[in-house]
Amino acid sequence: MGNAIETAPPRSFDREGIFDRIGAFYDYRGVTPAAERYMVLDTGSYNTYAFRPKAGAIEWVVDRVGGGGWKSLLGAGALRAALTVPELLPALPGIRSETLSVDAEDPFDVAVIGDRITLLGLEARRVCTIATDDPEKLRREIERRRRLPESINTPAMLEYDLEYPYVVKRYLDGRELDDPVEEWKLLLDALVQLTALYETDRHSVSTQDVLTGLETALSAAGQLDGLVRSGLELLGDLDLPPVLYRGPVHGDLHAGNLFVNDAVYVLDWEDVRTDYVIDDFFRPFVIHQYDAPVHRLFVQMMAGRGTGGDIAADYAREVGPLAYGDSETYSGLPLFYLLSLLADGGDHGSLRPPCREILSGVLSLYDG
Repeated sequence: MGNAIETAPPRSFDREGIFDRIGAFYDYRGVTPAAERYMVLDTGSYNTYAFRPKAGAIEWVVDRVGGGGWKSLLGAGALRAALTVPELLPALPGIRSETLSVDAEDPFDVAVIGDRITLLGLEARRVCTIATDDPEKLRREIERRRRLPESINTPAMLEYDLEYPYVVKRYLDGRELDDPVEEWKLLLDALVQLTALYETDRHSVSTQDVLTGLETALSAAGQLDGLVRSGLELLGDLDLPPVLYRGPVHGDLHAGNLFVNDAVYVLDWEDVRTDYVIDDFFRPFVIHQYDAPVHRLFVQMMAGRGTGGDIAADYAREVGPLAYGDSETYSGLPLFYLLSLLADGGDHGSLRPPCREILSGVLSLYDG
């Protein structure tokens, strides 16, 4: 792999037939269809964007893609050049033209295609989300959104349908978080909000019991190699709380699922599940590995120094009592999380590659 802490980006969802899902959605709603030309930018990363060749839509896409990999940067630069002359768009590198079936009276401005399709109406101030491969995930999200504690900021649902399914939400002006490290206080705001979710149904488990089964779980997941054995050996020398709490967690918390407007809003609830409460704390940093190495941050968390030490102390003070029973910091928690994530053999095992890279970096740097 070359550099041990370079991570391949997630797969693109730009594939044949994906835009047919939009036409099928409008057919289901019984609206009058119209064929309209959209520009499509495949960033080579997680999201693909389809947008109207108009200034507002172009500016929205530029704001979202400028900080990614080289294809994102190339696309953003090309789009900026086309803001004054939209007719040039089809000739720009990385951009193609597609004719899509849309609502004749209310065409969307931007479609964001990932593991779901999000249709943005910038002037109508609405966001419509439809499913791609797994409608049941969106149904679960709608049901969970209906039961969320009111103290958690999330865009209001204006309309939903569990049969199709789809959900229409209020559009928020603002921005996604760029960096969970640089903007830690905003992430902490979201984590404090999520304590209302944790309190609905959490229970404690003995840390010793968890550790007893960890090596077996790693072996069953095919992850018990030399790197992981070294991690387990180091974990035995570190401090952990007597108990860990499990309960409902967001399950996919990262910078892209946090939105800053007049407040911090938490988005995308389809992955809510029962897990260790600390998952919502560490997961954003593991996912950030796709953009920048974070192993030094994990070492700082473990050692209680620098930026990582400050982040760990803030979390311990604000969320620690609900996550593991007290407000202390524990040197072993970051390493425990990495190893437990590697042992996860379910749907959430896709973070194993960045997790391994962080673990490798931690073991090479940590000196106690």
